[in-house]
Amino acid sequence: MGKKRFTSKTYLKVLIVVGVLALIGGGAGTFATFNATTTNPGNTFATGTLVLSNTVNTGTTCFSTGTGTTVSASNTNACDQAFSTTISKPGDIAGANVTLQNVGSLAATVATLAKGTCTDGNNPSETYHGTGLVCGALNFYVQEWSNAGRTTPFKCWYGGTGSTCSATFASGTQLLSGFTTADISVGPSSPPAFAATGTTGDTRWFTVAVQLPSTADNTYQGRQAQFDLSWTETQ
Repeated sequence: MGKKRFTSKTYLKVLIVVGVLALIGGGAGTFATFNATTTNPGNTFATGTLVLSNTVNTGTTCFSTGTGTTVSASNTNACDQAFSTTISKPGDIAGANVTLQNVGSLAATVATLAKGTCTDGNNPSETYHGTGLVCGALNFYVQEWSNAGRTTPFKCWYGGTGSTCSATFASGTQLLSGFTTADISVGPSSPPAFAATGTTGDTRWFTVAVQLPSTADNTYQGRQAQFDLSWTETQ
């Protein structure tokens, strides 16, 4: 049998086939495809702060965070005593002005005042003691004011009715023992509010006071009552 001749026509067919294969295979990646992209970069979720400051009379301002800037899980701190007497008699009143400020970036929607357990005991500065229970005898009031000078009463939250507590406990008073360990509401109302720091209404002005009634008998000599007052703001 003789050899087939490789003609120019056959050669042309081979080139066409090779070109088609190259186009289908290696050349396919050179073609562009449609696409579109958008990006939302640097997304963050940041929280604000709710920090309460407490100033008794003209003393040092105390913060719920303590002396530093780290907010603990409880965000609670013990501040100055509101009042502390050593030699009082029936009819005497002990009290203090308490200034509260919301120094955080979030507004508070609820504020409360709670009394810790009141403990009766002997006055350690006295030698002679009666047996009377001072915790059950003391009168108590919580007055809020509309201004820093405390010249305009806003509301009597405990120990009276209306806007003004009785400064002499002459009428409409309440016993400290009736102010239970459960929180009582102290607003915020409008006015005042408890807004974020730097906003009108971020500061509130209170006066708290106790009195041993003038009718207290000799069993209350050389005795004392001790209790905490805790202010709380809630976002």
